[in-house]
Amino acid sequence: FRRNLAEINKLYLQAELRKEYVPMLGSLVYLGMVSAAEGYFRSLLRRLIRQDTACEANAATRTVTYGAAIHHDPALLPESLLEGVSLASAKNVFSELRSLCGIEVPDSLQQLFQNFEAISQVRHCGIHRFGKLGSQQALRLGIEQHKPLLEKPLALQVAQLQEIADALQALIHAVNSLCFSEILKRTHAAGPTGRGKEKLYQEVWQQDWDADEARFTAYYDIFASTSKPDPSAPVKDVYGAFMAFVKNYDAAQRNPKATVSTAAPVN
Repeated sequence: FRRNLAEINKLYLQAELRKEYVPMLGSLVYLGMVSAAEGYFRSLLRRLIRQDTACEANAATRTVTYGAAIHHDPALLPESLLEGVSLASAKNVFSELRSLCGIEVPDSLQQLFQNFEAISQVRHCGIHRFGKLGSQQALRLGIEQHKPLLEKPLALQVAQLQEIADALQALIHAVNSLCFSEILKRTHAAGPTGRGKEKLYQEVWQQDWDADEARFTAYYDIFASTSKPDPSAPVKDVYGAFMAFVKNYDAAQRNPKATVSTAAPVN
């Protein structure tokens, strides 16, 4: 997502420097930004279904079309589960994170998703109404504030595009961190030695890098970013933070009066 967004940002920022920016370009950039966010969610869900046995079990009862079953590459087959689902929608992202990943979106992320929903509603205008605000979108966004804009063309300025890019990046970063933290902790808590009522995993973390490297790196690669200027921490550093969580969790399991930090083991 970050790489795609950086390339999209170049389009309008360079046009602005050349004094060639026009609102039509802004509308196209806007569509690209939302598409990049939706693409991230699809990629995240697909890769988690492939890697995480709990997510795979949640997806197992869903159906795919015969055409997808015989023509899709196995690595991409989970994509077919989402073919009829728009992930340019906060409601649908909530639903898929819950049903496929077993993750509930906390209240702390609600404002980010409200921003995403507003951005997605305006995107609908760009796709179906050539940039004009329709009554249904105005009702969802707030009719009193947006009534004067009904049937008016979308004319985004560079500063507004930058705000949209920042809002999408904040959302993706938050969701990425949430999913990594919750799923990684679950692999231990719902594993053979964990306290979870359901045993969702058969593998045990050996608490040794050489033994755990392949499994841990497979999770890390789903969520890690190599994009500058803020790449993710090195995999062994993140593994060390996760092992600190595991030891803390196990100590609390031996001593019921102790508490386990609910903070994410990694960022």
